[in-house]
Amino acid sequence: MTGRPIQLAGKLRLTERQHIVFNAVVFQLSWLACVLGGSVVAAAVTAAVVAMHLKVVADKRQEFIFLLQCAAVGFVCDLALIQMGVLNTGNPLPPLWLTCLWVLFGTTVGYPLRFFHGRLALCVAGGFVFAPTSYFGGARLADVTLVEPVWVALLSVGLVWAVVFPTLIYLYSVNKQKTAKT
Repeated sequence: MTGRPIQLAGKLRLTERQHIVFNAVVFQLSWLACVLGGSVVAAAVTAAVVAMHLKVVADKRQEFIFLLQCAAVGFVCDLALIQMGVLNTGNPLPPLWLTCLWVLFGTTVGYPLRFFHGRLALCVAGGFVFAPTSYFGGARLADVTLVEPVWVALLSVGLVWAVVFPTLIYLYSVNKQKTAKT
């Protein structure tokens, strides 16, 4: 991001700080819509958010590649959690809405979550602590069950995210470096 105002739509312009707050709020609302609305709503919401997000980023191609990486990493992680019995979604594959959450999360990595960039220990701790709360809340709102005892599921999710979150920060940084070289 640069110090220039961000133009979202028409005459709506945001400062960089306002854009960061806007991005975080959009993510939270989108998360809720995906969890409550299921896969059809999630696909529509994710498409709209990604379109809006790509409108304001400098290198749309690299950002899109990063969002695809988030979807792939998320699908594999959730697939592993489902196959290990940590999550039960009623299907052997992660539902689309769950993968959409990873894409939406990807839109925050370079903006509200940039505080974590270059801080490995903080990334590990953040992934370990915050992801289980998201999965716990999402499971309560959606048709997902967590293995009993629930603390085992939350510990498993925390351990996965203690690796995944720093990995996503790293992937974002690598994509940014590719942008800088071109």
